[in-house]
Amino acid sequence: MKLKDILDDGKKALKKSKIENADYDATEILLNLLDMDMARFLFECEDDLENKYDRNSISNIISEFDELINARANHYPLQYILGESYFCGLRFNVNREVLIPRQDTETLVEKVIADNPDKNKYILDMCTGSGCIAVALAALGNYKLIVGSDISTDALNVAAKNAEELVPEINFGDEMNQHVYFVQSDMFDDLDKIKERLGIETFDIITANPPYIRSADIKSLQDEVRRYEPLLALDGDKDGLKYYKKIAESAKDYLSDEGRIYLEIGYDQADDVKKLFTKNGYTHIETIKDLGGNDRVIIFTV
Repeated sequence: MKLKDILDDGKKALKKSKIENADYDATEILLNLLDMDMARFLFECEDDLENKYDRNSISNIISEFDELINARANHYPLQYILGESYFCGLRFNVNREVLIPRQDTETLVEKVIADNPDKNKYILDMCTGSGCIAVALAALGNYKLIVGSDISTDALNVAAKNAEELVPEINFGDEMNQHVYFVQSDMFDDLDKIKERLGIETFDIITANPPYIRSADIKSLQDEVRRYEPLLALDGDKDGLKYYKKIAESAKDYLSDEGRIYLEIGYDQADDVKKLFTKNGYTHIETIKDLGGNDRVIIFTV
């Protein structure tokens, strides 16, 4: 028995289940399980395992690999199996409590950094989830203070772990740190307490990637998304605008003069979101497309 044989069996199983990128996924699962990089795998893949491991160890490797392959064959997301996802070149911890970071969302982070070279900024990242936006802005933008808020304590625990690993001098707890601070809040409900606690009046920038999928559209999403990613982070109510409405109604109370709001939106939501915010007294600045050519980020000011 060789590692190559084990991997080939995994690839065949995923192809049989019509998993896209079956070869890649099976390879990543095995390398992760063995804590092995590709160079070492290529060096050892033809070796006879009986010369390296005892029978129990070989059996355990095969059993654990088969279990993970079966999970992926049932469309369990690869990122959850690996426990990680890359975003803006940074490795983020992920589990089923958080939405898997998407490359589309990098458009928002890149735009905030490009627009705001002054690092003396207070930023509020709403619906922070894994903390990918907040942590990326801290790690790559090095802004003075970033507050990430979310209703889910489980999501905030993931975000805090990511901050601890990716941003220096992070302390998740009662004391404010120099870069990132995570708080539990249902949208704006508990943010007044946080402002008082941090000794700040307003934020210079508000970012958000809120749930924006129309409820009726959830059933048409990929199995990986529909069955396993948190519904709380996906469902934007009947019209997909539930959380944009809340932000439009209350953000002015938390935004400094000439402050900006950067929102991720669905590919077909730019007009609706623009109408919603302009109706609430905001000025539309710009709509940014992602690499696929879809409207992805919309920017407002008061």
